[in-house]
Amino acid sequence: MKLLARNRRVHVSRRQFLKGATAAGTVGLALPILPSLASGAQSEFPKRLVVLCSGNGVPRPESSWVPTSNGSGKITSLNEILSPLQPHLDDLLVLEGLDLEVGKSQYQPMGGFHAHERGLAGILTGRPLHTGNFEANSGFGTGISLDQYLANKMSGETAIHSLQVGLNSPLQNWRNRNALNYAGDNQPLYSESDGSVLFDQIFGEGVQEPATVARIRKRRQSVLDMLKADMGKVEKRLSAKDRARVEQHYTAFRDLERVLQDGQSSCGEFAAPAFAGRDWMDESKMDGTTDFQIEQMVQALACDRTRISTLQFGSGLGALNLRMIGHTDSWHSLSHDSDSDGGAQDKLVELNRYIAGRFAKIIAEMKKIKEGDGTMLDNSLVIWVNELGKGNNHRYDDIPIVMAGNLQGTFKCDGRHVQLGNRSSNDFLITILHAFGYNENVFGLPELCTGPISELLV
Repeated sequence: MKLLARNRRVHVSRRQFLKGATAAGTVGLALPILPSLASGAQSEFPKRLVVLCSGNGVPRPESSWVPTSNGSGKITSLNEILSPLQPHLDDLLVLEGLDLEVGKSQYQPMGGFHAHERGLAGILTGRPLHTGNFEANSGFGTGISLDQYLANKMSGETAIHSLQVGLNSPLQNWRNRNALNYAGDNQPLYSESDGSVLFDQIFGEGVQEPATVARIRKRRQSVLDMLKADMGKVEKRLSAKDRARVEQHYTAFRDLERVLQDGQSSCGEFAAPAFAGRDWMDESKMDGTTDFQIEQMVQALACDRTRISTLQFGSGLGALNLRMIGHTDSWHSLSHDSDSDGGAQDKLVELNRYIAGRFAKIIAEMKKIKEGDGTMLDNSLVIWVNELGKGNNHRYDDIPIVMAGNLQGTFKCDGRHVQLGNRSSNDFLITILHAFGYNENVFGLPELCTGPISELLV
């Protein structure tokens, strides 16, 4: 299913040098941001936000998720779930004591709404659900989500307003149980799971018949060669760092071309998405699917096609199974099993560790992109959020939050574990706004807002 039209906006600014260097049926080729060609900016790179959202809380949080830290909050060891993030320990900020107050019944028009739907709608909006015709008489969310608020602030700066990527997130007939993102009151945006559609959205090419594909490949090859020639013409005007970035960018497009030509990627073999009928919903092949989607997303950020992206790893009521880790249990059903059921808890720990590995993949890919004296991660904020704190009691307290990247020195993501002592998640959203340079002190329900969380900001 195609994404909403809002993601098709195109605006070409002075900074977007050679953006849209396209021919009919070719990939939209955009050079990365080049400070040495920018007017009045020698080291300016955009700020970016990436949010990974999973559901059902975390099992055994005290022993499996909360890290060990010293008296100053410096993390000394990561527990089971977060262990895949060990290579990026110094880039992390792990939060404890952040509460999703808006999910609690006193802030909802009807207390009987499903807990998962309240949590998913509220985690980025800070607002409750409407009443409606979905399960338990629930409706869609009542306000804009943080990602869309920031995308609106940046409107016109990039070709794509924002990306909503689905990591095996079925649309569930457009129900509220799968709506993480909101353009506004009662305006859900759904994530895209089909990698070929996502590629089309980012790089401007739809799924074609084989004969058409052959012609497209030939034209794309020609365009890539033309781009290489054009880069040679401006090379003398570029700094050494920018020349390296251009070459890196060109190589990335060559790599994407190989993925679609012969069904190969650097992370393994899988059928070419647009031409071999790949089932993007096959949970047993999640490694290849999520790797491909994450790599496309990071390349879109590197090209400055967009600066805002969310990745939705299913949802609490999305009825996903655990085939990606070799089990057939229902994720949602398993999350309701008792803490005393060691087998169920072990499987949930394994699943959440898998998702932590996907989060680590995002961080690693962003670190590969050099920007100035640092990497894309230094100019970005990457956040892993959840719709619940714990699944079997639908707890809204202690929502697990992990962050990486310091957003150009505004966030203290420096290998710390911070206990916030039951701070509202609305204040967390406000804190992110402040880090992006927008000093609003209210986001979502005003009564849940007390201002930014100072210990998270530089």
